[in-house]
Amino acid sequence: MTTSDPDELARAADAEADAAEARAEAARARAAELRRALEDTVVVEDTVVEDTVAPPPLPPLTLPPSTKPTSTLMSTAAVAVTTLVTAGLLAATGYMLWQHHKTAQQRHSAAEFVAAARQDVVNLMSMDYNKSQESVQRVLDGSTGKFRANFDETADEFAKALRDEKIITSASVNDAAIDSMTGDSAVVLISATSRREGKQAPKDQQQPQVWRVVLTLEREGDQIKMSGVEFV
Repeated sequence: MTTSDPDELARAADAEADAAEARAEAARARAAELRRALEDTVVVEDTVVEDTVAPPPLPPLTLPPSTKPTSTLMSTAAVAVTTLVTAGLLAATGYMLWQHHKTAQQRHSAAEFVAAARQDVVNLMSMDYNKSQESVQRVLDGSTGKFRANFDETADEFAKALRDEKIITSASVNDAAIDSMTGDSAVVLISATSRREGKQAPKDQQQPQVWRVVLTLEREGDQIKMSGVEFV
């Protein structure tokens, strides 16, 4: 219906404005309701995600790259040091055993040379005209080298002199010491006392006489023989 009444038109305009305002208010209320619903949905979704989704696994624990090489290096160094120390101890022990064995051998060899020198001096300086050949042969059996050759050349004359002079002598060793020694030879210093016995011996020769003798000895097979004699 169309009207030209101004009052009627004003009332119609007010009514339309009120209706528009009501619609706007309703729209605002609907929008607010939609926002609240959206916020609730977001909170619920966050909660569900936190409760149901498992956290990602932690990476495996690993040592820094430099740790393993360092440990290996230290272990290798410890083994090397232990090996060196062990080798050093074994070498030192072996050297000590070798030295002990060498010293024991030298002492044994020295004792053999000294014992042989003592007996050789007694054989050389103890003579009996009643057993002249035995006395001379005893010296020959205990000698070697040039000394034996020289003594052998005069052995018969020496035995005859013993018989002619009726010589009987006795000797004893006072002391003996090694002057020098190698594997198969030695020089031994001897202090000995001799005296002449028997009725035919001159009075001055019956008194004990001290001699210093330097004997050169050589090992010949399983025997030790004198190869040089010097009276000093």
